[in-house]
Amino acid sequence: MKKPFDLMREVARFGVSQGVSLNDPAMPAAFGLHVDNSMKKAMLEPTFLQGLRVEAMFENLVTSLGEVMMIKPEDTGPLQSAVPMQAPDFRIVLKDGSNWLVEVKNVYVQNALRQRRKLLNRDYRRSLNNYAQATGGTLKLAIFWARWSIWTLIDPEQLAPGDQNLTLDMMDAIKTNEMALVGDQTLGLRAPLTLRLTMDPDRTSDIGEDGSVLVTIGKAKLFCDGMELLHPHDQQIAWTVMNYSDWEIPDARATVDGKRLLAIEFESNPPELSYQGFEMAGSLSRMFANYYAQRTMSGNAVIDINAPIQTEWFTSLRSREGLNRMPLWRFVMQPNYEEL
Repeated sequence: MKKPFDLMREVARFGVSQGVSLNDPAMPAAFGLHVDNSMKKAMLEPTFLQGLRVEAMFENLVTSLGEVMMIKPEDTGPLQSAVPMQAPDFRIVLKDGSNWLVEVKNVYVQNALRQRRKLLNRDYRRSLNNYAQATGGTLKLAIFWARWSIWTLIDPEQLAPGDQNLTLDMMDAIKTNEMALVGDQTLGLRAPLTLRLTMDPDRTSDIGEDGSVLVTIGKAKLFCDGMELLHPHDQQIAWTVMNYSDWEIPDARATVDGKRLLAIEFESNPPELSYQGFEMAGSLSRMFANYYAQRTMSGNAVIDINAPIQTEWFTSLRSREGLNRMPLWRFVMQPNYEEL
């Protein structure tokens, strides 16, 4: 069992602030009351909770993508410094040895067509830059544009050099997006994706006069544009797109022969077909954001901060093994800082 280092540090800080020693019999109850009061206050601050949720989402997304050497929270514990400093949220080390310090920002602007926000003022930015210079990291900003469920990762020095204020438009953030460096891609595949549930004929009743039927599913199959997906990695990719992309699944379709229910099908298609040979399914980071929202949100309320990482999704995308695999288009977006 891992020793509770973080917990005991918090208890010690609380004890110093309250003048209560660790071995005081009143300490457990006093600290418990402190935690209870702090949590109640936090639960009344939806903006604070959303910020924590988005930070955790970014960490879990990067971990799930599996393309970095490491990611760890950076802004934990007290910081003593000779000049104003603020530790960014995360340190990321890429596989090429690049060392990043990433500050995560959650941006929600109600107007979907005017996504623009001041992200850093001079003092805030200077404190982040001071920390980055002192610890040998390159400062990056990871911005979650919540109205669109879009992640972008940008280099603030490329957009506004020095310690000046930084105001950013979502379209400029998309143009300069560096999320591909942590493994993000945009997928294209053929439509439709179909889940077919075939009934076990020996354990499925006839359809009754009132339309009711007792069913037992014999087989579940996934298809891409009519081709059955036999490889587990293809099945994982298709299932992820069906559940977490913007593709739509209308009502189920039944296949019936007389009074016998043969199968039930669920068909997934993009809102509009392009007829170009494949259809866009969106970015991995946006699908992960949709998954994360399902696990951590109820309406507009935050019900959890964390959700399980999903390394198997992206392991399936990286795998090249197997014959007769599903056709897949992968778009790796490169940042364009030159045409701003």
